[in-house]
Amino acid sequence: MKGTLSVALVAAWSGSALADDPVATSGTGTSDDTVPLPQSSKDEPPRPPSRTQPIFDAATLERIVDARVDAEIRAQPPTSGWNDGFFVQTKDGGTRLTIGGYTQFDGRFFAPESSDPKVDQFGFRSIRPDLGGTVFEHYDFRLLTDFAGSKLTLQDAYVDIHYGDAAVLRLGKTKTPFGLERLQRDIATTFVERGLPSLLTPNRDLGVQLYGSLARGIVNYQVGIYNGVADNATGDGDVSNGKEGVARLFIKPFATTDSLAKEFGFGGAATYGDRTGTLADPEVALYKTQGQTTFFQYKTGTDLTNTVIADGVQWRATGQADWYAGPFGALAEYVRSTQHVALDGTHTEVSADSWQVLGQWVLTGDAASFKSVSPVHPFDPAKGQWGAFDIAARVGELRLLDGAAFDAKVADPTKSSLRAWSAGGGVDWFPNKNFRFVFDVERTWFRFGAKDTDGMTINRAPETSFVGRAQTVF
Repeated sequence: MKGTLSVALVAAWSGSALADDPVATSGTGTSDDTVPLPQSSKDEPPRPPSRTQPIFDAATLERIVDARVDAEIRAQPPTSGWNDGFFVQTKDGGTRLTIGGYTQFDGRFFAPESSDPKVDQFGFRSIRPDLGGTVFEHYDFRLLTDFAGSKLTLQDAYVDIHYGDAAVLRLGKTKTPFGLERLQRDIATTFVERGLPSLLTPNRDLGVQLYGSLARGIVNYQVGIYNGVADNATGDGDVSNGKEGVARLFIKPFATTDSLAKEFGFGGAATYGDRTGTLADPEVALYKTQGQTTFFQYKTGTDLTNTVIADGVQWRATGQADWYAGPFGALAEYVRSTQHVALDGTHTEVSADSWQVLGQWVLTGDAASFKSVSPVHPFDPAKGQWGAFDIAARVGELRLLDGAAFDAKVADPTKSSLRAWSAGGGVDWFPNKNFRFVFDVERTWFRFGAKDTDGMTINRAPETSFVGRAQTVF
């Protein structure tokens, strides 16, 4: 094909050259590439004009054409390949299917506590195939499932309709747009487990959301209506007619600059809804430590006389900020949640709040970001490259306010803590952008949550957990 095209272009070039030569076409004039014609007598017919050799011969021109054809082929988007997942797509890229996923294999161990022994164990936290894509350029979809624990769980299933960045309509199951660290991808969180404030945020829910980016990325907004879920919970349906409204605004004032503050952002969000739980699904909160041990839960029983259920309005509010500059990253968040609950017909309003401050430093100088770390020099011992390393630290607190949960006897102070506060640190190794190894240690202290031999309420013993993770993204 290239050879045929080259010959055709050579012929076309030759004809064009004849047509453009003033001597060849008119018989008069001069040119630096021609030789003057000798004078002829009146009886002698004029000689045809002579030509110089073409600037390019056929072989050279064929090489030029081949190079141009190769460049045009490379400029066309591939119809299949690998780009953060396997993909196939149409030639124009308007319709695309991407297949990826990730696994997270964890190990959890505890410092020995004779008063409250815990189980050390290995296990998969996530085994998630990820199917996504675009149809007819303006319609995106995603299907994220989880097989951890040998159970099939639907994490995300939604469709985005977009004709610009200013307004995108999302329908289906996805993360509720509220908590900052909650909205961070599960593969990108700095620590294995999110901090205490995320325990007061909704996780995934079914609903409709409108979101967008304005002023070249300075203003980002999300508003939606969902079935509504308890704190730190995921929903796949609804048990009452009440729904939950959500609104979030996040501003990055320096997003259009090249300053160190380019990735600084701050904002807030709120939820408001009405829910009524059932015996099968009480729709009330349950809070766990980094080691995944429960430190607060409402009373449960075999009937509604002994089981606390959601019954009325719940609202949440949060203030949040993050900043990433070179190898440095920081995240801060405050959340407050207030919920109406009922026990045997008696109604109580229970409030809780939580905060955390988190810092991260990439020792190898690679860039920290909300989307995790991608090493500039992937692991390759032969080249003296070791990937990226970082260290991180955080402190946080969660507390039940006013002791209302214990005063109304909807929670047992000998089993549930009024307050938990924690401090921890971690080390991460990123051999490349597809593999990550994490090791975290965190100590949590409690107010109440245990009893002595006389049945009196005392403070639960502090918990020290060591959590490691091997993460693969494909």
